[in-house]
Amino acid sequence: MRSHPRRLLHYGGIPMSLATIVSGITSYGFGDTTAICLLGWSIWWIASILAVASSVLLICLIVSREISSAENVTGAWLLLVAPLAVCAAAGGSIAELLPNDSQALLTLLTSYFLLGAGAPLTGCIVILYIYRITVHKLPPHDAIITAFIPLGPIGQIGVAALSLGGSANAILPGTVPLIDGLGTTMLNLGIILALLAWGFSVYWIIHAIFSVIYQRRSAAIPFNISWWALTFPLGVFAILTCLLAETMDLWYFRVQFIALVAILLALWLFNIARTVAGAWTGAIFGIQSIAPNCNIPESTISSNNSTVYCSDTHV
Repeated sequence: MRSHPRRLLHYGGIPMSLATIVSGITSYGFGDTTAICLLGWSIWWIASILAVASSVLLICLIVSREISSAENVTGAWLLLVAPLAVCAAAGGSIAELLPNDSQALLTLLTSYFLLGAGAPLTGCIVILYIYRITVHKLPPHDAIITAFIPLGPIGQIGVAALSLGGSANAILPGTVPLIDGLGTTMLNLGIILALLAWGFSVYWIIHAIFSVIYQRRSAAIPFNISWWALTFPLGVFAILTCLLAETMDLWYFRVQFIALVAILLALWLFNIARTVAGAWTGAIFGIQSIAPNCNIPESTISSNNSTVYCSDTHV
């Protein structure tokens, strides 16, 4: 951990991948079979536990002062927090398919717990990131694409709110009958939170584009692995837009969704082409970033064909 603490930030991808499998089970109709539904439910519990563990890992990295400086706050910090909202959304989708009402209610409440933990943590890190660029500076030009990463967790909060609201409207009337209209209230609150998340996502897209343009003025932005940070955030924003279009039946969101899918497809094709070309030449495996305060001899850099971690400023 002390050698390359920032590599631990990517551990959040494990629970997000598992939660994506659960969402796939529910989205493509595999959850109609009881055995597969229970299998997806088991995977969801594993993903949720790992999501909580990844968020605790971020706190451990901060408390241990591995990544404690405000100057080193980047969008990559959100990679350990995003799984909470991703698992919350997956929990909302799997809860409706569970055969037992008590299991469905437990899953729904746990998902709301995950969303309740993930949303404030995401907000705190976004505030820290804005503080960083206000007091210090933007991330280096070869890592500026990571400015798009906060778009993912922000949009995922809206996706989770809509998913849980729909599940609450279906589950709560039969499991919590003493509170009249609770399911409808949760659905309406989910729509409101999703609209707020959508608005903030639009602002963040503008902010990230401006950051990239500003850094491009001083130096070229080379293609590296960080460019893949464009796909997940924009994909989440597209899903949020699609869900709002389905829930509110507004043509405005439908047009936005079609445009976002076209942009996302173009980005995927571009990243695949550049990644394959870089892998063929070996350029993508070279040094991606050297922090400004590194005092590494040039001979050492040229002899090491990998990313050099010499301070916490590297993403």
